Amino acid sequence: MHEGKIAEYSYSIIEEVLKEKYPLMDKKVKKITFAIGRPHTVMRDSFEFYFCELTRGTFLEGVDLIYEYVEEEGFYVSSIDIED
Repeated sequence: MHEGKIAEYSYSIIEEVLKEKYPLMDKKVKKITFAIGRPHTVMRDSFEFYFCELTRGTFLEGVDLIYEYVEEEGFYVSSIDIED
């Protein structure tokens, strides 16, 4: 159940970073890559469900979510790809 809070927090951080660094104007976010570190405390399917629900009707709706497993601890955004 904590994936819902993690999704909310992730969304707010992504939104803040994108608005601050990249005034998107007419550009679209294509892909967000999340790193899942050890121990795997975030359930990917549950997180994705909550994140997709949160982004419905927003500029992040329909963005591709990619996951990579890393040796470091934690769960974090490792990259955001924006169309040219």
